[in-house]
Amino acid sequence: MPATARLIRIDAALAAAFGPPPRWLYPDPVEVLVLALLSARTRDEVALAAHRVLRIRFPRWQDLLDADPAVVERLIGRTTWPDRKAQTLQEALRALQAARGGLELDFLAGLGVEDATTWLRTLPGVGPKTAACVLLFSRLRLRALPVSTGHHRIAKRLGLISRRASAEAAHEPLLAMLPPDWDNDRIERHHWLVKRLGHDHCTDRRPRCGSCPVRALCPGRGRIRPTPEHRIRQLPLPFPGIDVQVQPGFTSGVAMESSPALRHKRTKPSFSIGTSTPDVRSRGDLITFPKRERLEVRPSART
Repeated sequence: MPATARLIRIDAALAAAFGPPPRWLYPDPVEVLVLALLSARTRDEVALAAHRVLRIRFPRWQDLLDADPAVVERLIGRTTWPDRKAQTLQEALRALQAARGGLELDFLAGLGVEDATTWLRTLPGVGPKTAACVLLFSRLRLRALPVSTGHHRIAKRLGLISRRASAEAAHEPLLAMLPPDWDNDRIERHHWLVKRLGHDHCTDRRPRCGSCPVRALCPGRGRIRPTPEHRIRQLPLPFPGIDVQVQPGFTSGVAMESSPALRHKRTKPSFSIGTSTPDVRSRGDLITFPKRERLEVRPSART
């Protein structure tokens, strides 16, 4: 089956499973540039929150140029590699200021997609994904397809591109694979559907192949170890004679991975021998017992 025909079938199956995408807003291209630089290897909600904090602290992006890099790093501290991104943000905006005399990218609408992409990639830190985001998701409305890490992973598993192709090399073949009659709205919908698939089913390490809406079209199904339906970690008490008071988030003798302590800190409830009422800390869902008093060690008669 040709790649374009397979992509159309995949898109139709995803649309039937996930429904219509949310409504899009098309802001200024510089806004999208900043957000795209923040979103590298970072979840969307974290990148959006960092962008909002920067916008509150710097009402004009011009103010960000002369800001202390340490301040910018603290503001975007929840993103991945905040020290690098703080430096890249300032360098990219300074390069744009030097090239155009101001922080504006509306002139790219008069260029072709290839020329606009080439010009954007001259800015520090701007790769093919960031350039495609600026062209597609801003008011420029040029034909482009951002290929994120999840999109790249799914395209390889579905056999649309070679498994050895890098994320940068995947942009051109995936864009050429799109039907020529698809407009920007249809490309945006396809991008959102593939992203939703990577978030809900086709995860990185343990994909949920059993519930995947495109498993019939995936040549890689069954080759990757799927995740179990119920991820429950059994933690029986080592001393069943002791009455344990369990805080909300735990059932009797069972700890779920959905507990905040296990999900974020990746820790287990700690147990120790105790002879009195268990001490349940209010900090989290960790159950602790008071330690038994240490026995006094007396020297032996032989020594």
